[in-house]
Amino acid sequence: MRYSRAARERTHRRTDSGSVPGFMPGSLPGTVPPCPPALAEASAFIFDVEGTLVDAVMQTLRCWRETLDEFGHPVWLVDLHRYSGMDGGEMLDKLLPQPVPKALKQDILDRQGKRYRHDYLPAVQAFPGVRGLFEYLKAQGCRIALGTDCKKDELDYYLDRANVRDLIDAVGCGNDVKHGKPHPDIFELARKRLKVRARDSIVCVGDTPYDAAAACAAGMPAVGVLTGHHAAHDLLASGCLAAFRDPRTLLRSLKACREPHAELAAAS
Repeated sequence: MRYSRAARERTHRRTDSGSVPGFMPGSLPGTVPPCPPALAEASAFIFDVEGTLVDAVMQTLRCWRETLDEFGHPVWLVDLHRYSGMDGGEMLDKLLPQPVPKALKQDILDRQGKRYRHDYLPAVQAFPGVRGLFEYLKAQGCRIALGTDCKKDELDYYLDRANVRDLIDAVGCGNDVKHGKPHPDIFELARKRLKVRARDSIVCVGDTPYDAAAACAAGMPAVGVLTGHHAAHDLLASGCLAAFRDPRTLLRSLKACREPHAELAAAS
């Protein structure tokens, strides 16, 4: 039986057997997910942006589908999503018949970028709770960096939407490195710009398995959020210590695990 594109794209995303999407396996709706020790002890955080702080995943995937259609390479959204968060050039290597001429690949990347900025970027909004999360971390004395594959002009727009520009200590973005995620380059650059030497004192936060892989390759712990539509199982299998529904859920877990530590420190 053949299915239409719309039918295939309505297919439910896979989630953990017996788990509630958006929480650690075994968590219940309304409860605070378990907090790994790394979250309680971290002095710095590096956040991915697209899909983690701003709701840009579906817009990006639709833009890629339109662009690849234009070049004669129709691809299902579900197949594109499998590589959501991966370096764009490497994603094309996975999706297109090989070998892909370098000039053609660059042409596709340029066309996709222009289409995204013109047709999709203006509609992107921040996820609820991002500023509250960052304000809490700053009040805890933590440093905050962004490590994202997006370009500087896109990041500038996202910072305005999320209203966190004044809370950021360092940035590493796609213009700054040769290789995007899952390579560690962006997270490693963000760490250096934070001037934090102890890798285990930093937690990387992202929405895709490629964020987790990049953090692990850089020697830093990672946690995931499900706002990028990847299953908790996939994030955990890629190296995340925990998976949270969204930034607000992450904030609740941080408060639950860090404030008791603060009270104990004050009493000692």
